[in-house]
Amino acid sequence: MNTTPDPHVADITIDGIDYAVPHGDITGQELRELTTPVAIDLWLDLPDAQDVPVPPHSTLTIDSDLRFFTNQPVTIYINASPYRVPAGAVSEKQLRTLTSPAIPKDHRLYRDIVDNLDDPITEDEIVLIAHGERFFTKNPLSTLFQIVVNGTKHTVSDSTVSFDAVVTIAYPEPPAGAQLLFTVGYSRAVAPRTTGTLRAGEGVTIKNGTIFNVTATDKS
Repeated sequence: MNTTPDPHVADITIDGIDYAVPHGDITGQELRELTTPVAIDLWLDLPDAQDVPVPPHSTLTIDSDLRFFTNQPVTIYINASPYRVPAGAVSEKQLRTLTSPAIPKDHRLYRDIVDNLDDPITEDEIVLIAHGERFFTKNPLSTLFQIVVNGTKHTVSDSTVSFDAVVTIAYPEPPAGAQLLFTVGYSRAVAPRTTGTLRAGEGVTIKNGTIFNVTATDKS
């Protein structure tokens, strides 16, 4: 059944999260109060132009597809490891220094785009990031692998994938539960272990198309 968009509601994003707000005027403070916790600083993202700060007392006329960002910390992932960074713009150099050790200069940095071509980050590029975004690195001499985790395609740059890495991909924000037990099953891996179950601390050699199914059970 087709649904008609509500002409009285505008769809906007703040730090990559969608919000539906009434068309018309809204103050900068009202926009801040949409976020949790309430944002301190707020900018209007203008494509190919200088971003505009939005003071709390200012008034904007809202229309669909406006994008805003704050300096609230968000979680991003580089090679499946989480990092907390301020939302908004970050440079390619800053992304490289988040890891320890820093990403080597001879490794390319990519934004992982689900079900699409991954986006290479160019030298000195300024990247607008949002919560949950994923990046990965690639040694020019290595090969990238496309795997499927819980039905979603992901790109990894190592021929061996660990239990912890797969769990992080499947559950970047673990479900609530005091005693979570993760089960990782896989298929279409490299012989001789083409199908099986991974335990904590184990890894499996993968190829393009290797499939992982990860479930979380609360033992409490």
